[in-house]
Amino acid sequence: MGKLHYFTVLLLIILLAIASGWIFESIDNRPALTQEKLRHIPDYFLKNFTSTVMDKTGKPTYQIKAEHLEHYPDDDSMKLQKPVFSFYEKNIKTWTAQANEAVILKDGEKIYLKGKVVLSQILNSNKNTPMILTAKQLTIEPKRYLAHTTSKIKLQKGSDYILSTGMRADMSKNKIEFLSETRSHYVLPTK
Repeated sequence: MGKLHYFTVLLLIILLAIASGWIFESIDNRPALTQEKLRHIPDYFLKNFTSTVMDKTGKPTYQIKAEHLEHYPDDDSMKLQKPVFSFYEKNIKTWTAQANEAVILKDGEKIYLKGKVVLSQILNSNKNTPMILTAKQLTIEPKRYLAHTTSKIKLQKGSDYILSTGMRADMSKNKIEFLSETRSHYVLPTK
């Protein structure tokens, strides 16, 4: 009986080794968990807030005020309702932009404004009249200090104005290029 007992124990050990090998094999060969694509659903929101974006030296680049902001983690974008942006150059506010809606893409490289967009120049002296641009949509690249659109715009300075379809603006140089269908209205000064 001694040999039969050892043979039974040996057979039991072999069966346990096979069973445990099968268990470990099934654990390792489980289908990998698929990473579910994130849906375009906000992960947080803010109401009636103010936020300032700084450059590498700690100076303000632009400030955002809005009634509502939603952040979407799938593409790291933000959607804003009734935003007002203030753009700074050398710590001085130089332009503001407001719209019904805005979308800020990842890293803040581009800001898409739409619905009653108004881009206003801020002057630090009362000698000149500021420029005010209105459009249905406008893209602003804050790091490059550029604004552009392909929609119809109206640029007004006092009682003078220019109508155009599309424009590109370098806000740091107060330089605007009109793209097509440009018309202007100029009022001669009285003497």
